[in-house]
Amino acid sequence: MPTTQTKELTKPRMVSGDSPWLSPWLIIGSVGLLAVILAVIAFRHMDREKRFMETSLAAQAHMLMESLEAGSRTGIMGRMGWGRNHLKMLMEQTAQEPHVLYLRLVDQKGRVVLSSNPEEAGQEIPPQSPAEAGGHVFSDFQGKKAFEVSRPYEPWARCAVTSRGPCSEDRGGHGPGMGRGPGGERANPFPEAGPLRLVVGLDATPLQEALRQDLAHNALLLSILFLLGATGLIALFWAHGYRLARQSLRTMQRMTEAIFARMPVGLIATDRHGIIRRTNPAAQSLLGPRAAPGQRLMELPALETLRHRLEKGEDPIEENIVCGTERQRPLPLLIHATALKDPGEEIAGFAFLLSDMTALHTLEQKLRRHERLAALGKLASGVAHEIRNPLSSIKGFAAILARKAGDDPTAQDVARTMTHEVDRLNRVISELLEFARPAELDPKPVRLRDIIQHSLKLVEKDAHHAGVHLGVDIVPPDLEAVLDADRFAQVLLNLYLNAIQAMDRGGSLTVRAFMDQGELRVAVEDTGPGISPEALGHIFDPYFTTKPNGVGLGLSIVHKIVDAHGGEISVDRADGDGTRFVIRIPQRDAAPVHHREVKSP
Repeated sequence: MPTTQTKELTKPRMVSGDSPWLSPWLIIGSVGLLAVILAVIAFRHMDREKRFMETSLAAQAHMLMESLEAGSRTGIMGRMGWGRNHLKMLMEQTAQEPHVLYLRLVDQKGRVVLSSNPEEAGQEIPPQSPAEAGGHVFSDFQGKKAFEVSRPYEPWARCAVTSRGPCSEDRGGHGPGMGRGPGGERANPFPEAGPLRLVVGLDATPLQEALRQDLAHNALLLSILFLLGATGLIALFWAHGYRLARQSLRTMQRMTEAIFARMPVGLIATDRHGIIRRTNPAAQSLLGPRAAPGQRLMELPALETLRHRLEKGEDPIEENIVCGTERQRPLPLLIHATALKDPGEEIAGFAFLLSDMTALHTLEQKLRRHERLAALGKLASGVAHEIRNPLSSIKGFAAILARKAGDDPTAQDVARTMTHEVDRLNRVISELLEFARPAELDPKPVRLRDIIQHSLKLVEKDAHHAGVHLGVDIVPPDLEAVLDADRFAQVLLNLYLNAIQAMDRGGSLTVRAFMDQGELRVAVEDTGPGISPEALGHIFDPYFTTKPNGVGLGLSIVHKIVDAHGGEISVDRADGDGTRFVIRIPQRDAAPVHHREVKSP
């Protein structure tokens, strides 16, 4: 049973296009079945009406037969000289009744012994089987349809079996109808014809007319019932189909709304006048309130320009643009724009798909940077080895010159200058080789407080001479992370020295560390003059420096070590508000700890 229920639950719901309730053949079959049922009901009703009218006519015919026999018995019993002529006259008079076509006395061979129509006397009429059995038949008579009923005619026999009946003895002793004995043989005016049958033919025209009217009435009633039933059935199917269609429409609407709301790209739909009618959360997160329904595209000049191009027939459009957001930060977007047309091919609105290209641009920049640094590293490595050997010779010559100079101050000064410059060039070459060498890490779990305090001790004297206050904020205090302690300390040391050198009139340097959703964040903040917007995009480029005596490799090495840890480094504040470098390094199996902002004293 559970398996059956599971199968039932996993069956897809039928929509209007797949539902058997809306099959045309099912509708046709149902209407046909209704027609058959109504036809059977109508046929049975007409058959019942026909049998009722036939029974009425048969009863009328039998009443005429009873009357004729009663008259015959009366004549036989009385002293009226009853005979063939009297019976003929009685039959002719009876035939004058409305709807009576004829009365006949026929023998067993079908010969007419006596008839209400004299011209039929002596004719042979083939007997009809139903009439022979005492039933009725329809026959043609003088252009009319006759309802014919027959039964044996023996009024004298019925008279003979009556006790002390007048047919059994002659009360007056005279007359041609006088009986001879209890069998009444002398009372039969047709002894030579044998057994006789009385045939009554009634006019069946009223019956046929009534049947025709009943047929017309039943046909009309059947048509009305059929139309009502067929209309009801079709309405039922349509109502069911409408319900299924509405259910399917609601399902599609919910699905569309869900897709619309969860699309990773922004979607904006406008009318033909450029008024925003629909938008999804992704579009509003990219463009802010200016992308809300009811706003005009004029608030978004880049999209308004695309709309004008679409109106001129340029459709579709795919274009990369840089859009200014509400925070006035340039946002690279890939826009797909198209015109929405009505059935008459007239423009009814416009649709814009917005894809944020920030991540792609960042990745492209990283790729270009890595390619550039790789090429530069190879070049630097070769150049450094070629330069370091001559520098060693120059430094040796400077030492020899200093020893031979003796008391000559000029020669001593030249020797010291040569030695100092060679040492400076060696430091540059060492930094160059450090930059060119692949960053090999040995990551281990370490306490952030130990690394930060150790690196700060190395710059305490420089900070004290520059009047810079040092602050630390680590949440929680025993925060741990998986890092290469030596290389990460080198990163912090470079950032500290740059910050202290920038604050020549004093200030504060604060280091903050916390874990946020499995990511280690370390921020180095200073209160110096900041970085100019022109230099902000190049500070991590090799040999880019704003210092008179700087080499320009410090931040490049910092970026390389952070990248080797799988992290990122960025500048959050610049130009007048100090500088804040933020390092983000992902940590596996690290519990998220929310950062608590603590101001440095």
